[in-house]
Amino acid sequence: MRRVLGNFWILIRGRGVAAIMAFAATALMARSLGPAEFGMVVLMHTYAMLIRALLDFGTVDAIVRFGVPAHDASDNHTLGKLIKVCRRIDKQASITAALLALLVAPFAGPAMGMDAKHVMLLMAYSTILLTPGAGSAAGILRLYDRFDILGRQMTIAPTLRFIGIAIAWWLDASIEIFVVIWGAAYVSENAYLLWQAKHKYRKQINQALIGVNLKGTSLNDFDGLRHFLWVTYWQSNLDLLPKHITTLLVGYFLGPAEAGLMRLAREIASTLSRPSLLIRNVVLLDLTRAWHQANATFDVVAYRTAILGGMFGLAFVLISYFFGEYLLGGLLGSQFIAAKGVLTLMLLAATLDLAAAPLLSGLYAMGHALKTLRITMVSTVMHLVMFVLLTRQFGLIGAGIAASCAAALTLAGMLALMRANKRPG
Repeated sequence: MRRVLGNFWILIRGRGVAAIMAFAATALMARSLGPAEFGMVVLMHTYAMLIRALLDFGTVDAIVRFGVPAHDASDNHTLGKLIKVCRRIDKQASITAALLALLVAPFAGPAMGMDAKHVMLLMAYSTILLTPGAGSAAGILRLYDRFDILGRQMTIAPTLRFIGIAIAWWLDASIEIFVVIWGAAYVSENAYLLWQAKHKYRKQINQALIGVNLKGTSLNDFDGLRHFLWVTYWQSNLDLLPKHITTLLVGYFLGPAEAGLMRLAREIASTLSRPSLLIRNVVLLDLTRAWHQANATFDVVAYRTAILGGMFGLAFVLISYFFGEYLLGGLLGSQFIAAKGVLTLMLLAATLDLAAAPLLSGLYAMGHALKTLRITMVSTVMHLVMFVLLTRQFGLIGAGIAASCAAALTLAGMLALMRANKRPG
């Protein structure tokens, strides 16, 4: 537990700085552009991230899941083959994502209320997807316990966005400048992670592979890898797609201004939702080892981390409920107070996700990735159905209710599955 909390603390420090910078950048951009144009930038970024998510095959988890046994046995040849396969997948996925985004943009843009100028901006923004996915890079750094690098990486994009947007705000820049700043920060963040992972690979693995030919390496060289990638692909998509799709649907149903409010609520709620991803990154490594070694610390790490995450999140929910109106009005202006209700509900959903994160990693370590996927599929379908029905009826509040109900179902399902498959004795 000390090891888990130590690694989590390294990441949460980076995420804490990132969260402050991200909120400051978002708030300043919202003040500079107003709800409508702010919503346009939000829709462009969400569109690109949706396409990226559609082609994210979970290579980060694959490297940890299949790399831990090879790493512990000092089998650099197997590690090199695994990383080569995952890097190839990331590269092909990035090229495909960029092409798909460019092709669909002329049709998706007008559906979200964009005119010809905004559609051109959307197409230009889509080129950020040519940056290779950082899944393999993050997997390598997690495998070698370099959470310090991952912590620093989290601060890069928010910091660059804040500095760039502060300058753009001072110069009273147009929306085009804000779009460029937002995209450049994303590219810089990924480039840093790829560079660090490449350096770590050369130092730890590449020296042991001199003279070894890895050209014929394929997915078939690893028993179960193809199935695992397929399951984690759907798991990651079902985790992320509702968040991206619902933001785009808010723009479609209610307009860009409301999409901006939704994004604002999500940005603040990311104070909790992003740590849930950090928890999964940290505990998967230790839970995998504990389960394979039949170590009693498995239950301690999984359940205690879930309880601590839930208690931490509830504090944010209460602050939003009692003081959200004053915080939004004071920081952003009176036109953004309308986000208070959906903000509280999104924080509640993020709290439930935070509690479920270590359970998801535990189920992966236990070998129940497919059963976990089924739980997520059910909650995702419920989320989207409730979202469409409630958003049409109640507006942004309906979107928040749908997110909270889906998160509660996911937590309950994973908890039940963990208890049903507890190791005997």
